[in-house]
Amino acid sequence: MSLFNDLDAHTSAAVKAVFAEPALLRPRMSTQYAERSADPDRPEAMAYGIFSAGPAQEDLRGQARGGQMSGTTKLSTAAAEFWIAKPQIDQLPWLPITGDAVILTARSGQPIYAISRVATSDLGDLNLMLVREDETP
Repeated sequence: MSLFNDLDAHTSAAVKAVFAEPALLRPRMSTQYAERSADPDRPEAMAYGIFSAGPAQEDLRGQARGGQMSGTTKLSTAAAEFWIAKPQIDQLPWLPITGDAVILTARSGQPIYAISRVATSDLGDLNLMLVREDETP
């Protein structure tokens, strides 16, 4: 293991100790024209990660003719993510995929999020891009 990897492992452990919270990962199957259902081949799993949510801004790309473009259209949104460090990933029985549910068990009302995208870092960490759902656990 390199010095950088050792430093990253120590930093991730320190950040997890201060900011991490538990989340229930609920695997689901997605089929066209049907509501998502539980995946019988993957059991639910607990994970510890760092949840973040806040305002975001997206640029909408449109068509412009010559010099007629007076500016770009901006869309204000909210971004929610759940970051899981590599050591925690190694303890999971399966890797989360798009469509799986993330339930923040330590928060009031236990909000449920669906994974809309999974991003992997060079070091093996996962960043789950989330979309809020209106169902109850």
